[in-house]
Amino acid sequence: MQRRILNRSGRLRIGSSKGFTLLDMIFVIALIGLLSAIAVPTLLRSRAAANETATLATIRVVHTGALSYALSCGAGLWPADFPALADPAGVQGFLPPDLTSASSPMKSGYTYALTPGPSGLAPLIDCNGKPVALDYYVTAVPIDFGNTGGRAFASNEGHVIWQDTMGVAPPEPFTPGATVSPIE
Repeated sequence: MQRRILNRSGRLRIGSSKGFTLLDMIFVIALIGLLSAIAVPTLLRSRAAANETATLATIRVVHTGALSYALSCGAGLWPADFPALADPAGVQGFLPPDLTSASSPMKSGYTYALTPGPSGLAPLIDCNGKPVALDYYVTAVPIDFGNTGGRAFASNEGHVIWQDTMGVAPPEPFTPGATVSPIE
């Protein structure tokens, strides 16, 4: 659509009305803001759910690594901590380095811990000269409860994973409660 416009010198020129008005821009920005306000919480919930799924998989990997350790290096007993599952030569351990490089590693929005269970340490050492445990207790707690995850997890050599919806790792002995339950 063309329209007639007078410029500063008073001459008539023919122009077009292509472009956006201020009102158009305000409407588009408001629409983008509204859509973002709807999408961001959904994205955060999806991220927390993905972190929880990755955490469950990590705990299952810890179970597998601990069992391999018990059968090959621990003389039938369990690791006392995450560094015990690393290979001292640095070649290949029972767990990947992201879990064995610290006693409380952080991964996928969770902090993990591996400690001896209620029976404690055995008076023996493993094939690498580290203490072994009679049982073990593994936990995963969200770094930022509600944002990186909405549940905390714990398990032991029984390989049943327990959850607590309050963000605190379920204590041993595991018993069902208002916020504590096994994952089926």
